[in-house]
Amino acid sequence: MNKRILILIISLIYLSIGCSTKKNTFVSRTYHNVTSHYNAYFNGNEAYKQGIKRINSNPGDDYSLVLNVFAILNDEAAKQATSDMERAKEKAAIVIKKHSITTKFKAKSNMSAKQKAFYNRSEFCEWVDDSWLLHGKANFVNHDWYAAEENFEYIIKEYTWSNIKFEASIWLALTYIQLTKYDDAKALLDRVDGDKDFPKKYRKMLNQSYAQLYLRQHNYSEAISKLTTAIKFTKKRQEKAREFYILAQLYQFNKQFSKATEYYTAAIKYSNRYELTFNAQINRSTCFETGNAESIRKELFKMLKDDKNIDYFDQIYYAIANLYYKENNVAEALNYYKKSIESTKNNNHQKAVSYMSVGDIYLTKKDYILAQAYFDSSLQLMDINYPEYARVKKLAANLNDLADNLIIIQTEDSLQRIAKMSEKDRNKVIDDIIQKIIEDEKRKQEEEQKQANNMLFINQQSMNPLANQTSGGKWYFYNPSTLAMGMAEFKRKWGSRKLEDDWRRKNKAVVLVAAGEDSTQNQAQNQQQASTNPKQRDFYLKNLPLNDSLMKVSNNKMEEAYFKSGEAAMNQLNDFTLASKQFTTLIERFPKSNYKLLSYYNLYRTYNLIDKQDLALIYKNKIISEFPDSKYAQMLMNPNYLKEQEEKLTQIKSLYEEAYDSYKDNDFKSVFSHFNVADSLYKDNPIYPKFKLLKAMSIAKMGKVNEYKNELSEIIEKYPGTIEKQHAEQLLASMNNFDPAYLATLSQNKVQTNNNNSNKTNTQPNIVNVNNSTTQPTENKEETEDAFFSFNENDNCQFIILLDKNADINRLKYNLFGYNIDYFSMFDFQILNGIWNEKYYYIKVFPFGNYKEAVKYYKHVNKNQDAVFRGINEKHYQFFVISDPNYLKLQSSGEIERYQKFFKRKFLKKKAQ
Repeated sequence: MNKRILILIISLIYLSIGCSTKKNTFVSRTYHNVTSHYNAYFNGNEAYKQGIKRINSNPGDDYSLVLNVFAILNDEAAKQATSDMERAKEKAAIVIKKHSITTKFKAKSNMSAKQKAFYNRSEFCEWVDDSWLLHGKANFVNHDWYAAEENFEYIIKEYTWSNIKFEASIWLALTYIQLTKYDDAKALLDRVDGDKDFPKKYRKMLNQSYAQLYLRQHNYSEAISKLTTAIKFTKKRQEKAREFYILAQLYQFNKQFSKATEYYTAAIKYSNRYELTFNAQINRSTCFETGNAESIRKELFKMLKDDKNIDYFDQIYYAIANLYYKENNVAEALNYYKKSIESTKNNNHQKAVSYMSVGDIYLTKKDYILAQAYFDSSLQLMDINYPEYARVKKLAANLNDLADNLIIIQTEDSLQRIAKMSEKDRNKVIDDIIQKIIEDEKRKQEEEQKQANNMLFINQQSMNPLANQTSGGKWYFYNPSTLAMGMAEFKRKWGSRKLEDDWRRKNKAVVLVAAGEDSTQNQAQNQQQASTNPKQRDFYLKNLPLNDSLMKVSNNKMEEAYFKSGEAAMNQLNDFTLASKQFTTLIERFPKSNYKLLSYYNLYRTYNLIDKQDLALIYKNKIISEFPDSKYAQMLMNPNYLKEQEEKLTQIKSLYEEAYDSYKDNDFKSVFSHFNVADSLYKDNPIYPKFKLLKAMSIAKMGKVNEYKNELSEIIEKYPGTIEKQHAEQLLASMNNFDPAYLATLSQNKVQTNNNNSNKTNTQPNIVNVNNSTTQPTENKEETEDAFFSFNENDNCQFIILLDKNADINRLKYNLFGYNIDYFSMFDFQILNGIWNEKYYYIKVFPFGNYKEAVKYYKHVNKNQDAVFRGINEKHYQFFVISDPNYLKLQSSGEIERYQKFFKRKFLKKKAQ
C-alpha cells in the first residue's frame, strides 16, 4: 500500500514538472487549460455573473431621465457588485500569472497553415485572453474606466488572432463613451461592424453600444434605429422590457406619442419588475393623444387604491392631470397637478415637473405672478440635466421683474383704494380681514382637535382591557392615551405653543412692565404689539397712505412699476398687448410722469412690432411734438441721425487729438483755438469736458495759478459724474502741497489718453500726484489686499469692455446701443470707444454715480451676454466695472489681470443693496 502511494506521489511530481509554463507541450497546454478553466477562471466568472445578477435585480434606475441601455452604468447599482468584481479580478489575475504559456514549442519543417498560425500566437493557454477580458469587464463594472481602458486596449493589441478582440473592442468603445471620447467610440464600433469576420453572437451588444453612444449625444433618432435592431437579437424578457421602455422614452421625447404608447405597452408586457412596470403605466398615460381616455383614467385611479403605490401617488396624480390637460379640462388638470405637489414625499424631480406644469398653465392664462412663483419653485428642485431645465430657468428669470412690479401695482392700488375710504368703511374692511383670520385659526384648531381625538381612539383600541383601568402603573407622561387627551385639551385651550418661558402669552410684548417703569413705555409697547399683530387694526393701518406725502410715495412706486412691468412684458415675454396696456395706463394715470417720453417711444416700438402702423404713427407724432429736442425725436425725424452722430463724434475726437498734440508741443495758442471750435460746435458733446481740462492744463503750464484754479473749479461744478471732475478735484487738492513754480513743471508729466498710442480717440489727461497726498473721501472706505487699487463705494464708475482687435467692434457697439435702449432707456448712458493698447479695443459705458449702480449694470450684462455679445466669440472679450481713480491707475500700469482679481474680490464681493 505504501509502495503504491509513493509511486503516485512520484508520478504527480514528474507530471507537475512536465507541465511547467516554461514548457510548451501538448501535456502542459492541456494541464493549464483544464486547471485554469475549471478552477480560477470558473470561480472568477461565477463571481462576475453573481455581481451582474445583483445589479439587474436592483438596477437603481432614475426614471426621470432616459435609462442607460446597460444597468451596469448606474453608479448606485454598480456599488452593489464591488466585492464580486474584486473577486473576479483576483481569480482572473491568478490565471494570467500562473497559467500563461508564452514559450514557443519546437517548430516542424512541414507545418500546415493552421499549425503555423498556432505557432505564431503569443499565448498558448486558451483561458488567459478570457481572463484578461474578465479583468477588464470587472474594472468596467467597478467604474474604473482608465484601468478598463488599459485592459481592453491590451487585449486588442495582443490577441489579434482571437475572436475575443471583437468583444474587447465593444467594451473599449463603451469605456470611451464613459470617458466622453465619442469620436473614438464611434470609429471603433464602425471598425468592428465593418469587419467581415465579426461574429453574429456580438451583434446584440454592438447595437446596444451604438444606442448608448447616441443616447449620450442626444441623437435620439439614431438611438431608436440601433435599439430596434438590438431587440431582434435579445432573448431575455427583462432585458427586452428595458429596451422597449427606453425606445418608448425616446419616441416620447420625439413627440411620437402613438409609438411611445406602443412600446410602453410592450415594456409592461415583458417586465417582471414592478418599478419599471409602474413607470411605463404612468408614462403611457401621458402619451395619450386620441381615443378613450376614460379607461386609462380608471386604471390610474385603481392604482391610487393599491397600498403599495402610496409612495408613488405624486406620479399618479401627475399622470391623471396630464390626461385632463390633453382633454382641455384645464381646471381639473390644475387640481391634480397641485395634488401631485402636495403628495410628493422625497421625489424632488416629480415635484419640480408638477410645479413646472402648473407654471405653464398660469403662463398660458397670462397670470404672470403665479406663473413666476411656480417656475421659481420648479427651478429650485429641478435637476440641471433635465431637458426642460434651461427653459424653466429662462422663464423664471424673465418673469421675475414683471411679477415683482405687477405685485407692487396691485398692492399700492389696494392700499390707496382702502386709504380713500371713509373711516367707517375702512375699518369694516379691516375687521372683515381680522375675522377671517380668527375663523381660519379656529378651523385649524378644530382639525387638530379632531386628529388628536382620532389618535386617542386608535391608542385605546390598541390597548388591552386591563390597560384602560389604571394605565398599568405607568407614570402619567408614559401613558400614550393620557398624553393624547392632554395634548388635545391643551391645544383646545391654548392653541399651538412653543415650550419657553411665559408660554401662556402668545405675544410676549404684552407682559406687564416691571413696577416703577414709566407708563408711556407701557403704552409704546402696546402700540408696537398692535402694529405687529394681524388681529389688530393698527397692523393694517400702518401701511396705508393716509396723508399726501405717503400717497405721493405710493404713486411714485406705481409709476415706476407700470413702466418697468411694461418693459419686462415687451422685452422679456413679447407680450405686446400687456406692454402697451402698462405704458398707456402709466400715461393716463400719471400725465406728468418722467417716464412719459420713454413710454411714448416704447409704444411706438411696440405698435411697429405688431404691425399697427396707425397707432405707431400717433406716438411718433407725440414724441416729435411734445419732446422735439430729445434724441428720440431726432432719431424719428432723421433716419440718418445715428450715423450723423457717429460722424460728429469722429470729428470731435479728431479735433481733440489735434489739441492734445498741440498741448504736448506746448503750442497753447493752438490748444485755445481748438477749444474755441469745440466750445462753439460741440458744447453738448460728452467729450467737451476733456477740452475744458486740456485748456486748464495749458493754463497751468503757462503759470497762471488763479485762472487755473478757476478753470478746475468750473469743471467740478459743471460736469458732475465725469472723470474730468475727478481729475480736477485731484489737481485742486494737490495744489495745497506745491508752490506756483511746480505748475511750470507740469509739462514734464506724461498726459495720457484712453488710447495710450498714436490713435488717441476719446483721450483724457492723466495727472499723477507725486506726493500721493490727494484727499480722498474716507466714508465707506475699505481696507484692500491690493494697495495699488483703491475701493470707495461712492466713486464715479464706468463699465469697460476690452475687445480683441480681431473682433468686430462695430457689431458690439450696435448690440450695446440696442441693449441699452431695450433695458436702460431711462438712463442717459454714453458709449465711447477707442484703442486701449496694441492688443485691445475698448468700449466704455458711463456715467455711474457709484459702484452699486455700476455693478447692477455689470450683473445685468453678465446675465444677458447672448444679447450684448451676439456674434462675438466669448474668448475675444472681457468686461468689468472700474472707478474713475482706478481707471487712471490701470491705464498707467496696464495690469489688466491684476485689476480683474481686485474687481472680483472687492466689487463683486460687496452685494449691491
